[in-house]
Amino acid sequence: IGAVFRSYGLGLIIASLLIRLVTFPLTRKTAIQSELINKAKPEMDRIEKKYENKTDSDSMMKKSQELAMVYKKFNINPISGCLFSFIQLPIFIAFLEAINRIPAIFEENMFGIHLGTSPSIAIANGNWWYLLIIAFVGLTTYFSFKNTSTVGNDETARQTKMMTNGFLVMIIVMSIFMTSALGIYWATSNLFTIVQQYIIKRRMK
Repeated sequence: IGAVFRSYGLGLIIASLLIRLVTFPLTRKTAIQSELINKAKPEMDRIEKKYENKTDSDSMMKKSQELAMVYKKFNINPISGCLFSFIQLPIFIAFLEAINRIPAIFEENMFGIHLGTSPSIAIANGNWWYLLIIAFVGLTTYFSFKNTSTVGNDETARQTKMMTNGFLVMIIVMSIFMTSALGIYWATSNLFTIVQQYIIKRRMK
């Protein structure tokens, strides 16, 4: 793709979008499930509050049954909402390997950014504009997570939020040391997610 467009930076962005289009059926399910959970949340919260201090087996069974009825009512399938999360990391690793095997990417500059240089090395040499890569990766990752909802009680929600924040910090730290090419891939993928979530949310209103 880079050879066709005579720009490996542009080729990188197009390849990122093509990967997301291929995985679109899975990511669409994840986004739809998130919106369905948002719609069902008032009823799930009511059930959680109803059985808040009841830990006996009979109450737990009734709670599970009532939650199952809410899941059925709103067509919520918690497993399908996690599918893309399972395949995202292997795709990320595969794309990293692909970038590392294409020397032309490491030799190219795009918008004053050398694709084969990490922000940490560039900043150490006084090229402060590479901070934009870190900021871009951080912001797009944050907004791609912002509208994601999970099934569970308040404690589960808190734990999920902690894990999400931890993952966000990890990605930002990684973006400092990974090549700018990989940062552009990750940010492009996040932008696709943000746009997809926005479109699905509008259609489901």
